[in-house]
Amino acid sequence: MTYTSRFYTLGVSLLLLIAGCKKESTQGEEEEVFVDQGISNYADADPTNDVMLQAFWWDSYSDASISGYSSLYEFLEEQIIALSNAHIDLLWLPPASEGEGMGYHPRRLFDLNSLHGSADDLQGLLEKVQSRKMHAMADLVFNHRVGTDTWTDFTEPAWSCESICSDDEGATNPNAFGTRPCGDPDEGESWGGARDLNHKSSEVQAGLKTYLQQLKSNGFDAWRYDFVKGFPAKYVATYNQSTPYYFSVGEYWDGNLNALKNWIDQTATTADGQTTPKTAAFDFALKYKLKEALMGKNYSLLNDSPSLAAIGYGNLSITFIDNHDTGCINRSDCDNRYAQNINDITQAYAYLLTHPGIPMIWGYHYWFTDRSGKLKKEVDELIKIRKEKGLHANSEFEVLEAVNGNTGYYAAVIDNRLLVKLGSGDFQPPSGWQVIKSGTGYTLWEK
Repeated sequence: MTYTSRFYTLGVSLLLLIAGCKKESTQGEEEEVFVDQGISNYADADPTNDVMLQAFWWDSYSDASISGYSSLYEFLEEQIIALSNAHIDLLWLPPASEGEGMGYHPRRLFDLNSLHGSADDLQGLLEKVQSRKMHAMADLVFNHRVGTDTWTDFTEPAWSCESICSDDEGATNPNAFGTRPCGDPDEGESWGGARDLNHKSSEVQAGLKTYLQQLKSNGFDAWRYDFVKGFPAKYVATYNQSTPYYFSVGEYWDGNLNALKNWIDQTATTADGQTTPKTAAFDFALKYKLKEALMGKNYSLLNDSPSLAAIGYGNLSITFIDNHDTGCINRSDCDNRYAQNINDITQAYAYLLTHPGIPMIWGYHYWFTDRSGKLKKEVDELIKIRKEKGLHANSEFEVLEAVNGNTGYYAAVIDNRLLVKLGSGDFQPPSGWQVIKSGTGYTLWEK
């Protein structure tokens, strides 16, 4: 090959390389090439600084959106670098144990092969999370279990009849359902779809503590307790005390702010009366108020005590607008969705990501609600502003004004560093503030 030929070949190769690194949009504009920024410079050991992401949705393991991957875990592992670059700290993963469907009816607790992926897939994902100094939250379904062949034959671990509450549905026909439950009566709300566990049982407590230790050894370091209305809060305290953890939150599904606060307070005392750090709660009260305030234009609802953070529980609050239960994706039995409109969703995230509490982004919103990528980009920019301004779970906020109606708005100052306005109404900020970001239905200013 001549020198000229080599030069020509090299030139063509360089052009192909450049073309492969950039992709032109339909408008003729070049899209930004993704470059790994490394571990987030905001990564730390303080959950009050965190932004959380729920990394699944209903039937996400079989959703066509991830059909190009062998499992949900494989899909998530490929997202970790981008999530780390977006400064997301805490990932809530689906129930890890083998069980029915999504895993909310766990069968073999100690078997971590599930419809979400194999145990090896899960291990690879957890190691990737740890490598970016992020945190993985395990979904703990401790209220109930299902049997292996019958309603009540528990395996991995195998438990006796005392593990099941005596007033569980499994007692109605022991010949059909297997072992007759013989434990203590249920101390909380019952769950008809599976066998309610007796948390007074020493074998149940020992088994669940062993399970937590297993999850911790695999790489989980945060806990999400499912359906905590099903058993007293003192057992959450007991299980938390058994294994060191980074963060803990319970699903106390209730829109009453005082009910949420009372449950959180009760998690400070174990079953044997010892004191332990309180567990956080998902702020359902704020979720429902945000829908009425932002979509119903009733902005004054955000004036007085709209959230756990407003009553001093910001570090014990996960703020959110939708999750796998309320989002109504791949299911027809829910009516709690915040919104389907992209602008309404973006406006709600503008509130969550500028206000106190630990904000949670729902993975389906982030990846798939807006296939153009605009919503994801908006959320990433809002996260970056939150991090740059040092806003956190215990930030202070002052409502400047809340005007109801279609031409109304909500305006508040957070930590005297950021001013946020939500709504289409005309609001003039005090002197000394300049716009740093605006979108449909919201504007942010800095000093």
